[in-house]
Amino acid sequence: MTVSICIPTYNRAATLAAAIASAQAQSYGDLEILVLDDQSSDGTEALVGEAARADPRVRLVRQRQNVGLARNFSACITEARGEFIKFLCDDDLLEPDCVAALIEALARPGVALAACARKLVDDDLRPLRVAATRRRTTLIDGEAMTRELFVKGNTIGEPTAVLFRRADAARGFDVRYEQAFDLEMWCHLLRAGAFAFVPAPLCFVRIHSAQATRRNIHAGSIIEDKRRLFREMLPRLAGRLSRTERWLWDLRMASSLGRTRAAGAPADAAGISEIFHPRAFRALVPLAAMAWAVAR
Repeated sequence: MTVSICIPTYNRAATLAAAIASAQAQSYGDLEILVLDDQSSDGTEALVGEAARADPRVRLVRQRQNVGLARNFSACITEARGEFIKFLCDDDLLEPDCVAALIEALARPGVALAACARKLVDDDLRPLRVAATRRRTTLIDGEAMTRELFVKGNTIGEPTAVLFRRADAARGFDVRYEQAFDLEMWCHLLRAGAFAFVPAPLCFVRIHSAQATRRNIHAGSIIEDKRRLFREMLPRLAGRLSRTERWLWDLRMASSLGRTRAAGAPADAAGISEIFHPRAFRALVPLAAMAWAVAR
């Protein structure tokens, strides 16, 4: 059963070599290592070419033009030859047993998506904390996990942490989502089955996306992603959300608007209809803005 370790990349030659090396060091034997280069200009092509000459498992596909993050991730799925997809972001690393452990988890009956805990690190790989969906090995029904993602955000984690079947993801990532394109994909995959969680922290995820997050806050992308998620998922979840889950959604939306206001970007609570308790929501937004302003 071939696993395609897919590394979408753009101008990250400084960290890409280490990412590729961590893929090559996997204990699982049947691998391809696919690098999707989104028209980098920093020597990425030469770096991957050298790795491919030394290791036939490494393959480079270079976009003809820059297509952006979500489309480049989708191209990985299209170009992959393996039955299974294991993403590895170009500045992250895998522990040697990551693929083997996730393949074992995905092999359990009815499982559509597997993920492990993540070691969150800074730019220099200094440890920050371990992020985990649960404390122990867990199998969660797909619908229940989808509700959790909807109301709590991406508790499964970044693409580097997951593994799934290529056939289940054939439609690709939804490019309409700027910040939450991975979360939306996890929800899509969970329509096919359950979620299996491996508590061992089997990957390193660099946390240095504050600048991109600030751009998305000022552009309104985070709020728009949440609004779109509400409109598209509510028909599927409406009759199943508890009172607590509905309040959690409103609190997260209020927090996002408050953060946007605290960052100095316009955010009109009156224009938000993708909530469950409008009157309480509009009272929460200025409180959230004050809390974010104090926390900055």
